[in-house]
Amino acid sequence: MTFKSVSASLLLIAVLSIPLSGCAGAVAHKTPGEESFTAQAFPATYIGVLPCADCEGIRYTLNLWKDEVFFLRMTYLGRGERDSFDDLGRWVLSADRTTLVLWGGREAPIMFAVKGAHLLRKLDLEGKEIASPLNYDLLRQEGFEWFEPRLLMRGMFVYLADVGLFTECLTGRKLLVAQEEDNAALERGYLKGRIQPGQPLLATLKGRIALRANTEGPGERQTLVVERFINVWPGETCGPRFSTATLENTYWKLVRLGDKPVTVADPRREPHLHLVPQGMRVQGFGGCNRFFGAYELDGQNVRFGKMGMTRMSCKDGMD
Repeated sequence: MTFKSVSASLLLIAVLSIPLSGCAGAVAHKTPGEESFTAQAFPATYIGVLPCADCEGIRYTLNLWKDEVFFLRMTYLGRGERDSFDDLGRWVLSADRTTLVLWGGREAPIMFAVKGAHLLRKLDLEGKEIASPLNYDLLRQEGFEWFEPRLLMRGMFVYLADVGLFTECLTGRKLLVAQEEDNAALERGYLKGRIQPGQPLLATLKGRIALRANTEGPGERQTLVVERFINVWPGETCGPRFSTATLENTYWKLVRLGDKPVTVADPRREPHLHLVPQGMRVQGFGGCNRFFGAYELDGQNVRFGKMGMTRMSCKDGMD
């Protein structure tokens, strides 16, 4: 079963204790290096070969845009062309403007120390300098170097008037969908899962972001190419960015049972549960009957004890 917090994203991100810009009460103390970093022309490309335990090195190619979106490619040298892994998301600066944080699809953000306009130094998982004589620097390139990120993606998809629009969850960017490869399967899945025309549905797919001719003017625009359609998930959304939720005292609604989306026409009858720390009680609703019982926590694992439920008969929701 997959439950989703209505106040958080699908994944619970462990937020590191680093003050981010934009947070309430944060005071920005600019440094000369930071000012030159944010004053530079965007988009910008940073490249460096960082240490690798079992390969010749990891080549980082980091593209940053002015709208605080990043694309990252990590290529493991000496292993072949297929050993490249892409990520994308949003970049932010810490409140003291000395740390660049990449919030992407990984469990934890990637952090770099800002060493001026032309140098970023990779930090450890706690945001501290790595004590090593090896190189952990990415250098800004003279020109922008585009690459097509290829990865699993989640986003809100709308198909209307023969046009597909995909709003990618991690970046918030709106991408036109190319009429090629597995796009037809995405359109069929959307038409089957929507309730009304123009309704956004969460879609999961494997694809790449390519440059295509801009149909609304000169130049090129970033376009989504669907390589493999996975599924659409009615009732699910991307969730707010950078948000977190506690396991307890949070309203969790059921959105997926195995690989089957759970959709309910009446929001008042959606299956949900609530963990109440006072007395370690769980209470919820299964679509027809209410349930209740006890639970135990072991870190981020929850174990349910004796459970009980009402025994009403309903026309809908019994399954």
